[in-house]
Amino acid sequence: MKTQNIYYAITSSRSLLIQMVFTLNAIYYVINAGLNPLQLVLIGTIMEVSVFLCEMPTGLVADHFGRKRSLFIGTFIIGIAHLLEGIFPAFWSIAIASGLWGLGWTFISGAEEAWIADELEGRNLDSVFLKGAQFRSLGRFFGILLSVCIATLFSVQVTIIIAGILIVLLAFGALSTMPETKFVKISRKKDISAIHHLITTVRHGARQIKGNTMLVSIAIITILLGLASEGFDRLWGAHFIEDFHLPEDESIYWFGAFYAVAFLLNIVVLKFVEGRFNKNYPLILLTANGLLIIAMLAFAFSSNFLLALLTFWIAGALRDVNYPLISVMTNERLEAQGRATALSMFGQLDAIGQIAGGPIIGLLALYTTIASGIASTVVFILPILFFLVLMQRKLAKSR
Repeated sequence: MKTQNIYYAITSSRSLLIQMVFTLNAIYYVINAGLNPLQLVLIGTIMEVSVFLCEMPTGLVADHFGRKRSLFIGTFIIGIAHLLEGIFPAFWSIAIASGLWGLGWTFISGAEEAWIADELEGRNLDSVFLKGAQFRSLGRFFGILLSVCIATLFSVQVTIIIAGILIVLLAFGALSTMPETKFVKISRKKDISAIHHLITTVRHGARQIKGNTMLVSIAIITILLGLASEGFDRLWGAHFIEDFHLPEDESIYWFGAFYAVAFLLNIVVLKFVEGRFNKNYPLILLTANGLLIIAMLAFAFSSNFLLALLTFWIAGALRDVNYPLISVMTNERLEAQGRATALSMFGQLDAIGQIAGGPIIGLLALYTTIASGIASTVVFILPILFFLVLMQRKLAKSR
């Protein structure tokens, strides 16, 4: 099997299984665990604090011991996290599971992109990342269908537990099937201490970013996306449940539909983007985020359920354009040696944004309305447009 096909299979399978949980966790958190808006956002903040603290050390693990080992550890931990939150529907267990999930994701973040970029030696990354995003969206779509079926037959809680078990099994499956032939280990001289070597590796990654104006712009955009994303991720489900009074017995089907259509739209959008715009990714991102602002405001303040549903789907499809295109632009500008560590720095920047933005938006939603909290996230997206304009102009001058 071709390396890129293994990449598509593993990433889409993991997306399918994680989506089984994400489709239902808003219902699980609000109805089963009884969390309030502030607790909902705090869960995300705990996850992002874990990401912030662990992103750099786990990136170093990937650069020293191999991307495949890092991916195995991360997937295994995420499976355990979902088992914990599924077995105990309480704030304390969900909070611990969120911290574990963040830790697990840091082993995957950066390592996965570094692995496929290494194995393909940097060739056709734009096509591979865009196709990978489409396969992940397709996996999430089937994850939605599977989660709705299992939850209907059994319960939301059972669905989360089953997903956790399957993710653990996926970790072992990936370990046995992934090739790792192009990995370049960062070696350490015998007369240099481990801590000094760690600092040197981090400095090397920082220099790569600092020495490239496009990477600096991407770093700032990454922080802003983190600031904007946490509030929306944690509050949109509560917005539908509480502001539109979705019946508890119908919420499983509605949330399945929410996610399913958003992911299908995302596949269509990514397919449209692929091969167009002459690889002018800043222009694509500028257009997508401009439309995203309009969709998010309409979703937040609409009193009409159908309009809220339509704008949520549009926002969901547009938000998922950012990740693959930013990954392409970032990986094209990084060296193979130390790539995972440098990518981990971007993961840390995203975590910083989410840590800072989540509690602010959660408190605003708690003391005003959930709709106001969702709408406030637009404030963080607006500056992104400015930096994308600068990137687009620089790209135009270089051609």
